[in-house]
Amino acid sequence: MDLGDSLAQQALTTGKRVTPAAAPPGITRLAITLPDGSIQHFERAMAGGPEGWRATDFESTGGGCAFNEPITSEWGRGLDAFTPETAR
Repeated sequence: MDLGDSLAQQALTTGKRVTPAAAPPGITRLAITLPDGSIQHFERAMAGGPEGWRATDFESTGGGCAFNEPITSEWGRGLDAFTPETAR
């Protein structure tokens, strides 16, 4: 499993809240709050499918990290389940 899939797996299996987040035009962005209060962001083009997701910014009280890691469609389908209908 690559890094993007690992980040998606942890967020989807342990996350406490999924929130659509502000993004540039044409981009769908989800923010998943993890049990410790940190937030992992995921993005894809609005016209994209489950294979287009990428793990992006990670925010926590102790710091943060910027990722640009691809996610396979297997985990991308899980993220699509939380995508607002208007972003599909």
